[in-house]
Amino acid sequence: MHPAGLEPTTYSSGGCRSIQLSYGCAGERGSLIRGSESSGQSLILGNFGVQCGIVKRYLVAMAVCIAAAHAQDEVSLSSAFGSGDGVNGQVLAIVVQPDGKIVIGGRFTEVNGIARSNIARLNEDGTLDRTFAEPMTQGITGQVNALAAQPQGGIIVGGAFTQASQVESLNLARYNPDGSIDRSFGGADAASKGANGAVYSLAVQSDGKIVVGGNFNEIFGQPRRSIARLNADGTPEAPVMAQEPMGTVRAIAADSAGSPVAGGEFILPGSSARNIVQLPAQ
Repeated sequence: MHPAGLEPTTYSSGGCRSIQLSYGCAGERGSLIRGSESSGQSLILGNFGVQCGIVKRYLVAMAVCIAAAHAQDEVSLSSAFGSGDGVNGQVLAIVVQPDGKIVIGGRFTEVNGIARSNIARLNEDGTLDRTFAEPMTQGITGQVNALAAQPQGGIIVGGAFTQASQVESLNLARYNPDGSIDRSFGGADAASKGANGAVYSLAVQSDGKIVVGGNFNEIFGQPRRSIARLNADGTPEAPVMAQEPMGTVRAIAADSAGSPVAGGEFILPGSSARNIVQLPAQ
């Protein structure tokens, strides 16, 4: 039996789950209102100091608030692979970490309705990893063109940007496994932070060295044209080739022998070959 005019109330709206509300009155004040959602969980909604005759209007209002809160929870737990909203812009690069997590980069501001700035990490099931590049200001200020994962969990990011995680990083940066930016990448004494032109491609060799391709002529303060090889800590190695490509390197694939293949839109001085080249091992 329910007090007159206080029948159980069910509320549902849009994609929110229905919430069945029930209650009891202790006199005319101090009503304890309890709700249960369709998942079977039980919730204490509030303790209202109102007369029982007017509780019902508050039940509906409270149902709206709870439905909205559950909708937010569902967004954070939804998968970008189907049940969520996915990504609201272009995804231009994807890399899978050794632990199975997936890093995506491109030009976007939301993943599953949650703010992200051009880079994000997903768990294996496609849900957003809230420990990486959180909040949005810890992301990238421009477009991400390339990603590469290091064996120790570092994530190398290349693109056309000026900051990563609010730190000056010109077109090239590294995130630590915990999602923080590596301020030492490229060397503490580097004359500049990154590359002076866009980075379009990245590859990690079997020995841990990093090959960077793009449209630049300087990297971490050292003269390099369109392609460069870095040590695992980001410090530049000697030039990859005596005659470096003239143009843009857009793709790199590393092999087990340490002789990556690079492709793009370029010529090789002193050679009739163009647009593709195999780099010597180092």
